[in-house]
This record gives sequence, structure tokens and C-alpha cells, in this order.
Amino acid sequence: MLSAHDIGFYEKHGYLVLPGQFSAQETGLLLRETHRLSQLEIPQRILERDGEQVRSVYAVHRHSNAFDRFTRDLRNLEPARALLGSDVYIHQTQLNPKAPFQGDVWEWHQDYLYWQRDDGMVEPRALNVSVFLDEVTEFNGPIFIMPGSHRLALDDETRTAQDGWENTLTADIRHKITPDALRRLADSLGLVSIKGKPGTTVVFDGRLLHCSPPNLSGNLRSVIFIRYNSVDNPLRQIANPRPEWLASRDPKPLTALADPFATTIADVRSPV
Repeated sequence: MLSAHDIGFYEKHGYLVLPGQFSAQETGLLLRETHRLSQLEIPQRILERDGEQVRSVYAVHRHSNAFDRFTRDLRNLEPARALLGSDVYIHQTQLNPKAPFQGDVWEWHQDYLYWQRDDGMVEPRALNVSVFLDEVTEFNGPIFIMPGSHRLALDDETRTAQDGWENTLTADIRHKITPDALRRLADSLGLVSIKGKPGTTVVFDGRLLHCSPPNLSGNLRSVIFIRYNSVDNPLRQIANPRPEWLASRDPKPLTALADPFATTIADVRSPV
């Protein structure tokens, strides 16, 4: 359960770091699933610009019993419920196994602008719960944030540079914040680099400005992102929405597991 201090910090800064949420056994299970999912030739697997290294795998909770249960573990679900003030459903899951020396950049962005413009999300009542499966260091692509930027509306300073939902997934992202705006915000808000051991959880607001540099180390950097949306904030109908595996349109509330997610896993094959 989050403390009053945790909630106050999140409301002020837009993020919260919770070390040691998951054990080595649990992250080890998810890393094995990361390797398996990275080998699947499915539309949800996105490659880096070299066409070889895996950049992301989306909708992992639909391809893995372990990740499906993980999204319903109370250690993930309860912070989302507490901070959003309602039951939640999964808007999106994304696994980023940033490859040694080849894992590419994620430019500065606010997730909510994508969810709003490309998915039809009405209000910013959604957040990220991200869990480090590997140790995240200063060298292998940590998450950079601008604290407090979740309180800012940057629609007028974000330009849509490319057509097509596919360009919401690549290193050359679709919606780009202007360099002048980024310079001004970095000067006024400062930057924080979030690092941590495997099992660390980082919760952050969907409007928080964040990015990730390339992996310049020889070590893999795997992070799983669960994007929870309030059940009171279903997506509106829009023209040409992104695929359902990128933006779920089923606001059915998630039911929490009674036990930790790995307790009763007999196999880790697809739940469907």
C-alpha cells in the first residue's frame, strides 16, 4: 500500500520509485519470458532500425500467462488504483528489452499525447507502472524524466511529424516536442535519471515528460511497462485508431490476484 508521503510525492513530481518490489525469482521468470517473447514472429514484436534487434513487444499479457498474472498482481494494481482513484483496466503493455550497444533511443515525449491523439483517450487518468527486470544503470539506457512536467499541457508545443500509427513505435517518433520547449522545460524543471536493481518499480503519470538514451553498455536492459487506465475514462471512437493490441477498448476492470503472480504458475505459455 502507498503511504500518504508516497501519494504526495507522486502528485507533486509525477513519479514514484519503489525499490525491491519483486524478488530475483520473480524477475528471473519474467526474463525467461522476455527471451521467449522476443523470438516470436508476431505483429506485436517491433524491431530496431537495423531490422534485427528487438525494440519492443506489445500486448505481452496476451501472449504469456506469467505477464498476464503479473498485470493483476496487487503490487502493480494497488498503486494504480490508489493514484487514479478508481478501478483500472489495461490500456497497453510494452516490454522493452534494450539490446547491448544496439538498443536505440526513445525521444522526449508525453505518453498521454499519443493516447489522446492516436487512441481517443479523453482525460489523462492513466499511468505507467514500469518494473526493471534487469539492473538499470547510467550506461544501459535509464529512464530520464523532468519532474513536475505532468502538470503541463504541451499540445501546442508538440508537432505531429509523421503519418501512420507505426511511427508511434519507432525511434523516429510521430509526435515531437519542439527543441525550444524542451530546452526551456529542462532549465526550469531539471532532469532526473532513474536507475535501480531488478525488481524496482517506477510509477509515473501519463503526462510526465520522459525519454531513454541508447544502451551504451554490454548488458541487456529489460523493462516491462503496464499502462493502466481508469475504468471511468474509456476511449472514445476516433477515425483510424491504432490496433487494439496497442490501445485496448475494453474497459473491464481488472481483478487482483489473491497471491503473488508467480505462486501458481505451472507453465508460461500463451493464456489464449
